[in-house]
Amino acid sequence: MSIPIYTYDAIVVGAGLAGCAAARELQNAGKKVAVITKLHPLRSHSGAAQGGVNAAFSDEDSVELHEFDTVKGSDYLADQDAVEFMCEKAPQTIRWAERMGAAFSRTPDGKIAQRPFGGQSSPRACYAKDRTGLTLLQTIYEQAHRSGVKFWDEWYAADIIYKDGKVSGVIAFNIRDMQMAIFNAKSVMFATGGYARSYKINSNAHANTGDGLSIVAR
Repeated sequence: MSIPIYTYDAIVVGAGLAGCAAARELQNAGKKVAVITKLHPLRSHSGAAQGGVNAAFSDEDSVELHEFDTVKGSDYLADQDAVEFMCEKAPQTIRWAERMGAAFSRTPDGKIAQRPFGGQSSPRACYAKDRTGLTLLQTIYEQAHRSGVKFWDEWYAADIIYKDGKVSGVIAFNIRDMQMAIFNAKSVMFATGGYARSYKINSNAHANTGDGLSIVAR
């Protein structure tokens, strides 16, 4: 039996918030994009996030304070360049999600509501009641779908394909019938989340097994 071959400009493995957002932006930039995900996107663990997304919006707050709180909260182990980038981009990222339709909770005067969150010196967590992750995931997944991203739900990425020493795609199989397929692409992005299920005691979804990270590491 021959193995089907599909060709895209870019492939994203994983369909949580990071994967759906990346796929949507690539598609809107004129690329032909596919997302390979072992779950339906709305079952991603991103949907379990409740608390909020930190962003320095208020006059009493600042990006520098956000950076300091984040580095301090990491016991000074965080990559400080990455922290700086994240904190600087946080406000515009919240606005980006809002423009796509994410329904954040509001203050009486119509501003995006913010509340205190662990380790933060100011109330800077933007939230959507107690379902922040699910609200963002539903919004960004819908927008990615509308933009033309092809979602391969319940397909499991098995390994990376290399050609002349460079990544040229992935090989994956359909979890339902074990059909194999080759997905060729100029670029492959892994956005497969963490691996907390490798610990005996954890609160993560059963799907958080770290298989995407394992593929990249081996």
